[in-house]
Amino acid sequence: MSSSPLTDTSWTPAPGEVLTVSDLAARVREMTERTFTDIWVEGEISSLRVPASGHAYFTLTDDSAQLRCVCFRTARRLLAFSPENGDEVLARGRLSLYEQRGDLQLIVDFMEPQGEGAALIAFELLKKKLSAEGLFDEARKRELPKMVRKVAVVTSPTGAAVRDIIEVFGRRAPWVSITVVPTRVQGVEAPAEIVKAVRDAQLIEGAELLIVGRGGGSGEDLSAFNDESVVRALADSRLPVISAVGHEIDFTLTDFVADKRAPTPSAAAEMAVKEGIHFKALLERAELSLANSMVALISDLRRRLISLDPARYEPGRKLEMARIHADRLLERGLSALMEKVWEARSSYREAAKRLGLSSPELRVSRAERRLDSLDSRLLPTINSLIAQRGRTLMVADEGLKSLDPKGVLKRGYSILTDDEGKILRDAKGVKAGEQLTATLARGSLNLTVNK
Repeated sequence: MSSSPLTDTSWTPAPGEVLTVSDLAARVREMTERTFTDIWVEGEISSLRVPASGHAYFTLTDDSAQLRCVCFRTARRLLAFSPENGDEVLARGRLSLYEQRGDLQLIVDFMEPQGEGAALIAFELLKKKLSAEGLFDEARKRELPKMVRKVAVVTSPTGAAVRDIIEVFGRRAPWVSITVVPTRVQGVEAPAEIVKAVRDAQLIEGAELLIVGRGGGSGEDLSAFNDESVVRALADSRLPVISAVGHEIDFTLTDFVADKRAPTPSAAAEMAVKEGIHFKALLERAELSLANSMVALISDLRRRLISLDPARYEPGRKLEMARIHADRLLERGLSALMEKVWEARSSYREAAKRLGLSSPELRVSRAERRLDSLDSRLLPTINSLIAQRGRTLMVADEGLKSLDPKGVLKRGYSILTDDEGKILRDAKGVKAGEQLTATLARGSLNLTVNK
């Protein structure tokens, strides 16, 4: 008894044997399914459609061929991603023949992305996992220090990123100390090295902020900053973290876990010193205001002292009054100046409180030291001014003494006055017989004009 063509997989048609289309299609389907039971096929998805049944129908293509595929609803729901047209995938299944159309098709039971698509899907899956753990929550993120003085930088010691960061700090905030913790930033060994560098940065004495990053590159170049171990190391950092990976269009998982995300390494440095520059500017404005007040007070004292023209005062008592008045002016000026100093000191304290500095006592102490330094410069200036005005008054005193009529009379001169007490300065105004009085250094004489 001969074998049926529908059950014998080794069957070959006999010469002259005629088969129906259905018989041949069934034979080909049976032989195909027995031969290609568990195969892997790589290609690009196209013509994807998912009707109401939930089954996915698509075509896998490469440069020279195409293969129809179906992924039934149950298998599709078990996929770790949602396939899209254009995805490069690796599909597993069994080959069959769709008898009604005579089409070969791959019945897919498993599929995973390949190439950049695989990396993107892995990125999204890990992002979803870490987000569910709360690592990206805004509530856990910290503010950056207001007046940072020491920064740890985890990056390549030879890349453009570290040069950019150092240049910005040097130009914008030269008071900041930078410690570079070197690490590889790409390659298979990069994630482990970055994790170690992040942990080493926590041990740097006095460090207040951590910048982690690198310059731009491809998605593969930046992949170390999407590694789960790196993300968790940053989440555990005691230091506030700025992530600065790649360019503005690049996003990595470290951007989501960091306290702040900067589009570039240079921008990270700018971000780190923004508040410090603002506070420094506030101090400088207060110092300038204090200096301007000092100059204004000194100018006012100078103007008032100059206005004390010795020629406007009579000798003796009025000269002494001028001295007393000048002393009072200097005393009030000095008092006002010191009041300005204390007002500025109070302003500094208030500024520190408003800015919410992490260490207000230290900031105020530094401001007070600057004010003390200013005091030490102001007091010699005031003392010099007082000495200068003292010398001016002594010269004025000598000048006034030289103009004192009593001093002139002692040198042998006399003062002539008429009967009305007016001082005579010209002989032409005197007539013969007129009575005059001559005042001498000691006593006076009554005189009669003869001619």
